[in-house]
Amino acid sequence: MYLSAKVTGREDDKKEILKRLLSDSENVGILPITGIRGLGKTTLAQFIFNDEEIDKHFQLKMWACVSESFEVEKVIGKILESMKKKKPDVSGMDALGRILREEIGGKKYLLVLDDVWNEDVKKWDDLKVLLEVGASGSRILITTRSKIIAQITQTIAEYSLQCLDERESWCLFKQVAFENGQEPVNSRKVEVGKEIVEKCSGVPLVIKTIGRLLSLENSEEGWVSFKNNKLQKIKENDILPTLKLSYDQLPSHLKQCFAYYSIFPKDYVMEKSKLINLWIAKGFIKPPNQNECLEDVGHEYFMDLLWRSFFQEAEMDDLGNVFMIKMHDLMHDLASSVAGSLITRLESEEKSISDLKTQHVSVVGNIDFSLVIRTSSSKASKTRTLLCLGESENLQDFSSTSCEAIFSSLKFLRVLGLDGRQFDLVPSSICKLKHLRDLDLSWNEKIKKLPDSISRLQNLYSLRLSSCSSLEELPRGITKLVNLRHLYNDECDSLTYMPRGLGQLTNLQTLSLFRFPIDSAPEDIGQLSELITLNSLRGELEILGFRHGEDVALLDYKGANLKEKQHLQVLTLKCWSRENVNARDENMAFEDWVPPPNLKKLDIGSYWSVKLSEGFSTLTNLVELSISGCRKLKYLPPLSRLPSLKSLYLWDLEEIEYVSDCSDNNELSSFSSSAFFPSLEQIVINYCPNLKGWWRRSDSYNVDVNTTDHALLLFPRLSELIIEQCPMLTSLPMFPHLEEKLVLENASWKPVQQTITNASSSSASSTPIAFSSPPLSKLKTIFLSGIHDLETLPVQNLVSLQHLTIADCPMLDLGNDEHGMQWKGLKSLISLGFTGMPKLVSLPLGLQHVTSLRRLQISDCSSLLAIPEWICNWASLEEFTISKCSGLTSLPEAMSRLTSLKTLKIYDCPILLRRCEQERGEDWPKIAHIPKLDFRLPYLG
Repeated sequence: MYLSAKVTGREDDKKEILKRLLSDSENVGILPITGIRGLGKTTLAQFIFNDEEIDKHFQLKMWACVSESFEVEKVIGKILESMKKKKPDVSGMDALGRILREEIGGKKYLLVLDDVWNEDVKKWDDLKVLLEVGASGSRILITTRSKIIAQITQTIAEYSLQCLDERESWCLFKQVAFENGQEPVNSRKVEVGKEIVEKCSGVPLVIKTIGRLLSLENSEEGWVSFKNNKLQKIKENDILPTLKLSYDQLPSHLKQCFAYYSIFPKDYVMEKSKLINLWIAKGFIKPPNQNECLEDVGHEYFMDLLWRSFFQEAEMDDLGNVFMIKMHDLMHDLASSVAGSLITRLESEEKSISDLKTQHVSVVGNIDFSLVIRTSSSKASKTRTLLCLGESENLQDFSSTSCEAIFSSLKFLRVLGLDGRQFDLVPSSICKLKHLRDLDLSWNEKIKKLPDSISRLQNLYSLRLSSCSSLEELPRGITKLVNLRHLYNDECDSLTYMPRGLGQLTNLQTLSLFRFPIDSAPEDIGQLSELITLNSLRGELEILGFRHGEDVALLDYKGANLKEKQHLQVLTLKCWSRENVNARDENMAFEDWVPPPNLKKLDIGSYWSVKLSEGFSTLTNLVELSISGCRKLKYLPPLSRLPSLKSLYLWDLEEIEYVSDCSDNNELSSFSSSAFFPSLEQIVINYCPNLKGWWRRSDSYNVDVNTTDHALLLFPRLSELIIEQCPMLTSLPMFPHLEEKLVLENASWKPVQQTITNASSSSASSTPIAFSSPPLSKLKTIFLSGIHDLETLPVQNLVSLQHLTIADCPMLDLGNDEHGMQWKGLKSLISLGFTGMPKLVSLPLGLQHVTSLRRLQISDCSSLLAIPEWICNWASLEEFTISKCSGLTSLPEAMSRLTSLKTLKIYDCPILLRRCEQERGEDWPKIAHIPKLDFRLPYLG
């Protein structure tokens, strides 16, 4: 998710590019977008990438920022990371290429390759051959400045992005320069503003940056002065000097923060919190008063630079916080220009520190430190920042000797980033870096211990140990680091306890992970009581306990004083135990526990208590709640009074029978129709085998639908409902507004049927809960598996449905549509799958009207005897799979008229496979035109 305003002036560009992308004239078509820097090629590509038409048309979407270094292996890794939302587990060209082919083979995909610089034809061909396994109609959208790259790559005519015209430029300027985007009345600013916009040459980045700058100038005289005194000195079409005008107007504290970013290479994605920590370590953050938190002031600096367009592509987390950003190439050039020789990026082994003024150094990529950082050099001795940047899996191991050299020679270091470098020992000489404020050792899989001498780094402000998976313990002397504010120790899987005395670090604001043994432990091991004094903690905290016996005396959440941690946003509580745990004692551990008041996300797992704290009702900011693995839990806390809750996850709760334990209708009567879970958008319930309904005693669906109480049974915003392995769940509040997804697996159909019946009845009556559209009419995806009480499917309601999969529903009969009208309204259906349906004798007659269908799968439907001739109506069908359908003995003549069909798969259908044998089979002429045929006989081994 990205922060983005409306893409002003690019609507026509978007329409034309969409038209080219959505045409099926090419196999795997490649469309370059070209244009000068600052025109918004990336922004336009994002605008297109997120378009609803793109989502409907393509099975798969991927995005990779390529930048100047075009190494095919790295590009493949980025594509796979975009697809899987995590870095690939393997490396090497062959392994990555194989996975890529498997993932995209036969699928219609859209791939955006952003900011491509490579003009090497061979490298491009090496990548292209891997991408050509996609289905016909797949598209690769490239953004580049180079016409040569466009010529090398294009199979679809390039789209040359132009500067904004006068009207579009003024429209964009108004949006950022004037309040609410409205021109002020009777103001000279309009006239002056139009003259200023002319000098911006139609470049969106320049227009936005200058517009933001002038929005801070209230007087007309200030605008006139800017135009006459500053803008006049700039030559036409000279973009960088124009941008520098905005830099020149920055407050001094923002100038150095902006310039410092040039230590990172172009297109580097930077974590917001890490950037702010680096600013603080360098002394760039100056609070206006002593009581103001440095991190809060740093956040203000960051958001100011983002608002002024000095940063771009601000990526947000699922809680709505900005957490990653990039800098536009032009802005990066500007930052490098103003930083001058103070900052040096060493991006090859041929470069070295060449200026005595250099204070901040980054080593980019897989480069041997010793070759570029000559620690004996007087030029290196003044280094204040040394950062290792690059993909950790591609970096060489780092010797302890190199560490020793750095620690001994670069004694004035304030910031040292060795994240991703692999070395098994941190030399004790690290204590020589007495000025060090920020130390990053993240992603080191070899370190098992840190030297005790690290406790002598009295100025250390931030210590990053994230994903040091072999780290077994923290040094006991860490409690002496009285200035430590951030300890990042998430994903330290081998860490089993925290040192005693950690509570003395009262300045701590980040403590990612607190691990402790619940059983009696040695005196030098810290327990939950260490958290009592750490009330400045913010961000995320994960508390993990391990139990080997039955003693819960040390499991004291109330004693941890969590309710005073007012700045915490995310809290995870998990405790792995043996099954003979005394649930009564564990209930005591949760009794009267009050959670931090401003939590947005809470995850509770693997406790053996019967009941959780009632303090949940205070969490008015909670957005996401997950409760899992609590196998003795019988009573959930009151959830309906959480006004901000968007996502609810209930997993592996064997004893839960009802979500709410109301003994009467008091809960219902206390709500208005808009107050019942007003924000809830997603419910996931998995393996709650005894869950029966929402309310314990009140069978809410027996309430008269004409009473006002019925309005209280409605989730007003629920968009996604997933219920798996909950066969006894037969009653839920209504969910007629589902839009994204309905998944039922080994569950009952009754809650859905109740929603359809009751919502339809309400709409037909004069009750206050009339609906503007039929229930489930906005739903896009349905997956049904193992639904044994499903007899009919209300397809006439599902007019927005795009994806439908039905599997192992033995009672479902789709043959009740004699006139073929029920399916006729499904004009958006893209994919359809039938599996394990013994009553499917023929395809529903109404399917002939679903001309939008692109993918059809029929599997294990032994009663199906024929594919009808009317399938010739499916002009858009691209992929057809038939598997284990023993009753099918031939294909229809209409197969030869499916001209869009690119892939036919037939598995485990012996008679049908014989008829489809190449050149010899009776059905071969019907399918000879299909490019990809995948036939497999039953496996007899």
